[in-house]
Amino acid sequence: MIKVVEGELIKTLTDGKLEDIVTELGTGYILILLKDNNKLHEGCIFVEDGEIVGYFYTDNESTEICGNAEKVLELLNHENKIIELYRYDKDKLNLMKWLYPEIFVIKKTEKRESKEEKKTEESGEEKYLNIKLNIPLDVPIAVNVKDFEAYLNDNKYIVINVYRKISGMFENGYIIYKGKTPIAAAYECNYGVLLGEDAYKKIEQMLNDENTVIDVYEYDEKKLNVLLDVYPEMKIEDEKKEIKKEIDRVDRTDSVSISETNDVLGKVGEEEVELSREELLKKLGLTEPDEEWVETILEDFIRPSDEELQELKKKIEREIIENVKNIDGVDDVKPDINVKWENGRYFIFGDVNVKRKRILGIIKKDVEPSIVKFEIDKVIKKNISKYTSRISINIE
Repeated sequence: MIKVVEGELIKTLTDGKLEDIVTELGTGYILILLKDNNKLHEGCIFVEDGEIVGYFYTDNESTEICGNAEKVLELLNHENKIIELYRYDKDKLNLMKWLYPEIFVIKKTEKRESKEEKKTEESGEEKYLNIKLNIPLDVPIAVNVKDFEAYLNDNKYIVINVYRKISGMFENGYIIYKGKTPIAAAYECNYGVLLGEDAYKKIEQMLNDENTVIDVYEYDEKKLNVLLDVYPEMKIEDEKKEIKKEIDRVDRTDSVSISETNDVLGKVGEEEVELSREELLKKLGLTEPDEEWVETILEDFIRPSDEELQELKKKIEREIIENVKNIDGVDDVKPDINVKWENGRYFIFGDVNVKRKRILGIIKKDVEPSIVKFEIDKVIKKNISKYTSRISINIE
């Protein structure tokens, strides 16, 4: 399980442009939080000197993905996300690289896609058409579906209508399939209309968002021919889409092996090789640090803050009161303890004053100090694993 070294929280946002956030942060990480279906999704974008150097995603249950931008950027596109900026010094960033080098080796496929997306964005304004898009459709055969591919049958024409609202902007897209092959696409938003390849890319991004709504319609060749007469640019190439579809299928499978990924990437002339830890560190320009450096950094990493120590003290005192009060013959409990941290160990010292029950001034029942000590130790062990305690028990 990967544990991100905590940095200094400098800002909390609900939205923002990634490039601006990266520039502002400098060195550290951007934490994106999203709660969906009672599951907390977290994505981290690691930044060094104003440049993105790593990605990490987890659903805090069974999935952890390193070095892959797709899942992290999906979180960034959600409306209900929270963004937190944490600043690192060089030592903390290097510690993360040393602990989890796989986070900082960004997949080649991701870099390639990022360049393609950037190219699309840069030329996007020139490609948007200022036209009215009108796709005639009948009654849908299914609405708000998740697995539209279940409706794709051989030699059957199907249209999926994909739409969502993101960052205050409505997006609407159409892909026409013949069997399982996409053959035409159209996309519209506030900026205008895209057709063909460009539209298909935009709709693919929408399909990766679980908040996107998908409706399914039946179509036929006659309707398709009429539509392509009106919008001939809607037509897309089949072969490229089949290859890309296969790549996307592999990317979405968390359990896919490196060898399987290589088979698919081989179709487009790419080859990924799983690197050993030593090779990853070498790729990042790092060497194994000496033990003293590691111990110093880890000490700073795991050292609790004064606020955390105070919270721990209150929690232990509260639980001591609850446990000891349940001992027969105890009337009241007043703990007064201190919690300190030194050299990787907690030190707990102080007093626990126990008042016995009395009837007409006569002690009802004696209370054994060993039983009180047992309950106190049980509380401490529940909250702390490595500690030394010096607690005096005073029974009145």
